[in-house]
Amino acid sequence: MVKFLTLEYWVSVKEMANEDEEFKKGAYGFIATFTYKATDRDDLPDVFMKFEDGAVTEVRDLNEGEKTEYTLQAPYDVWTQVSKGELDGPTAIMTRQMVFLGSMGTIMRYGKAFKRLLDLMKDIQTEY
Repeated sequence: MVKFLTLEYWVSVKEMANEDEEFKKGAYGFIATFTYKATDRDDLPDVFMKFEDGAVTEVRDLNEGEKTEYTLQAPYDVWTQVSKGELDGPTAIMTRQMVFLGSMGTIMRYGKAFKRLLDLMKDIQTEY
């Protein structure tokens, strides 16, 4: 059991993604960095994640002042709803409950992979 949205949690996301054939196939060719952030919780880290050709290759705390190509951020309760499957990730973005920053065209090309990543979050044994 891991605490939700902690670095340990995101490492679990990485492990699940890297074992998931659907994610790996959908993310092949995508090379970029992401920031994941709970906008209303200072006690949780902003997390850096690097994607390279169908794999998550790095997960760590985002360094102060560091920029990534993409950011996905939302209040803690929105992240919780997405994680529990109560709110669809793409719907959360389209209704602006979750804010996506970066090239929408590029991310749309890999949309199935990132929807799968959000779906995998539901399977992590999580303490909210």
